[in-house]
Amino acid sequence: MKSNNFSKIIVEITNVVISTFKENENKINNLNVFPVPDGDTGTNMLLTLKSIQQELLNTKNIDLKTAADKISYGALMGARGNSGVILSQILKGFFDIIVKEENLRFDTIKLAAKSAMELAYSSVQNPTEGTILTTIKDIYKTLQSLDGNIPNNNSINYLKLLDKIIDETEKSVLRTTFLLPVLKQAGVVDAGAQGLLVILIGLKKALNQLLYSKSNVKKFNDSNSKTKTKIESIKEDELRTEKEIEKIKDNTSNINLEDVKKDAIKHFLKAEEIDETLSLKKIDFISEIKNIYCTELVIKGENINILKLREDIESFGDSALVVGNPKLVKIHVHTNFPQKVLHRALKEGTIHDIQINNMIDQSKQAASLEIVEPIEKIEKQIGIIAIANGDGFEEIFKSLGVDYVIKGGQSMNPSTYDIVKAINKLDSENIILLPNNKNIILTANQAKKIVKKNIIVIPSITIPQGISAALMLNLDLTIEENIENMNKAIKAIKTGEVTRAIRDANLYVGEIKKGAYIGLADGNIKVISDNLFDCVLDLFRDIFSGNEEIATFYFGSEVDLAINEEIQKAIKKGFPNIEVEFHNGGQPLYPYIFSLE
Repeated sequence: MKSNNFSKIIVEITNVVISTFKENENKINNLNVFPVPDGDTGTNMLLTLKSIQQELLNTKNIDLKTAADKISYGALMGARGNSGVILSQILKGFFDIIVKEENLRFDTIKLAAKSAMELAYSSVQNPTEGTILTTIKDIYKTLQSLDGNIPNNNSINYLKLLDKIIDETEKSVLRTTFLLPVLKQAGVVDAGAQGLLVILIGLKKALNQLLYSKSNVKKFNDSNSKTKTKIESIKEDELRTEKEIEKIKDNTSNINLEDVKKDAIKHFLKAEEIDETLSLKKIDFISEIKNIYCTELVIKGENINILKLREDIESFGDSALVVGNPKLVKIHVHTNFPQKVLHRALKEGTIHDIQINNMIDQSKQAASLEIVEPIEKIEKQIGIIAIANGDGFEEIFKSLGVDYVIKGGQSMNPSTYDIVKAINKLDSENIILLPNNKNIILTANQAKKIVKKNIIVIPSITIPQGISAALMLNLDLTIEENIENMNKAIKAIKTGEVTRAIRDANLYVGEIKKGAYIGLADGNIKVISDNLFDCVLDLFRDIFSGNEEIATFYFGSEVDLAINEEIQKAIKKGFPNIEVEFHNGGQPLYPYIFSLE
């Protein structure tokens, strides 16, 4: 009963945090500097939070440590885009410390914040100040500054502490405008930093609702008695009102921006050096050959030896998934001996949520809907996975030898789990990943840390770069030679992309109105136009240096084919020596994506 009470409280808190974030999703998306329909920060952070919510809902009888494990795991596997990955590392770093401590003391919270900061910074190759990274660092500095003001380490008014953190986080978010020139030009704060502030506000809002009731405080403390973590009862006049919370959410200012600007300069510090050895705990995924019974279950126990368990489960079958921690492990395996899997699992603890499905029956059921010729599964020395959005692009990549295409890209960033799942579908021990979007590279690298295979992430930031890399794949060469050739290929490609502005913006290129066509050269806005044809031609002229020989255009799902002919004629007339090709990419949102080489 006690644990059930705590489970309900944790789920309620998570629901309020997500509800608050959902209310602010569009506001955070609109803070993105470039008005392009990309995988927006607010959406990516919200989807990461929803993955946490799902993990908690799927778990019964949650205590504090179980909640911490589930939050870390849900964030890790659900992370989407750079903002989602960084958020997942902040949460993981924080809860890695919380789960080790019996008492939630001030020193524990401070150490957890430091861990969150370090793991977040270490997840980014070139950390940039004026982002969510700066804000998590400022939160840690705030806790450091309070060291001498906490007389009794074991007695904390958590809500007052959270108030202080929110106040300083708000200032940190406002400072981001003055730390990054591109934010100052656009007159906005960093979207990821704002997202972190909204999460803290949602947490405060949830605790307000929880602690208005003394009975809820007692339930929380009673259900969490094992960890000795208590929350003090507080008076209503110590709680922030809804109006005050709304005031923070809108960043309305009691704060003088000139003071913030001076404060930004004063507090601007280089990121602390991070221990390069700090990395995610690896979760082992093994994927090989299918057997008859798809067997899934959860083990709950103490001091489960995951490595030894994985070895044993692997010996019973293939396509095995063994993930978790010493107290909670999830198993998925294809086997001909499900009884052996269950018997082995019982040695580690109690087993739950058991599912055993006969895949032959499932295959027959699928075959009754559609007859498909059996395809022999081929093992390859090198496998290749690409991320793309559009039926045409999927066909192009597969025609070039790509084994699996994950649907994703602009406005549709895949999660870590999506990428891990795709990796597990290939028999190859060496797998090349083509993210084809700068906002997916961090997620791809996170997936790389999780799987037990040699994963190489080629840093392709556009679809044409990915196609150029895929063209270089040669199975007669070594993996090292293929990597070298692909990295050279993506550097030799120039990419142009045409889309429409999803909101008004004022950038270094000029004023942009919602709905205007904008042309991007390798991710940078170069052209603004009211006309699609003019935008494509102006962008082409901007990118063309005179040395390129081939221009390849990929048109989107809503393009009038007549415009293709007009563009081709115009280019042939103005640039007679260049060869022009058109292919159906089928991509949404971007009428044209093209390459020059």
